[in-house]
Amino acid sequence: MSILRSRVLNSKDFKNFKNFKINFFGNFKNLRFNSSIPNFVPKEYHYVDYPKIKAINYQKRDPYLKYDDQQNRRNFNEPLHPNADALDMWSPDYFDFISDRVGIRWFLTLFAVIGAGSGIIYFGNFYPDRPVYPRTYPHGGLAKDLGSRTDEDAHLYAARIDKAD
Repeated sequence: MSILRSRVLNSKDFKNFKNFKINFFGNFKNLRFNSSIPNFVPKEYHYVDYPKIKAINYQKRDPYLKYDDQQNRRNFNEPLHPNADALDMWSPDYFDFISDRVGIRWFLTLFAVIGAGSGIIYFGNFYPDRPVYPRTYPHGGLAKDLGSRTDEDAHLYAARIDKAD
């Protein structure tokens, strides 16, 4: 029997298979033979002589202040955060998330304003008047000039006369 097979069959999790839960990775953690990557960096890691800087995205800085590097909103000799490449102006945009209640209120306000404006225009009859008079043609709409041979075909060849409102 191979070494891997004997370790799997003799492992504690395999023997207690009847206590198997849906959490696949939690139950078979020991089957990996402690091959996970160790975490050498503690949670409260401090760089030795480097100041601890609060992680603030540069996009959130005041754009109207005067900086030495105005485009990146940074002063020279200003200490950088260790993750500065994720916080600078060229990192992905930072979004302030809002609650669902506020978002729904904004959408309802938008639809109410559009609906109120449409209702005022529709019910108030604020349509502009026609800019020109209706067109008129002599001789029954120029049917003979447009190719009509008989009076029966006149309605097919005549120019359409605009109807006044």
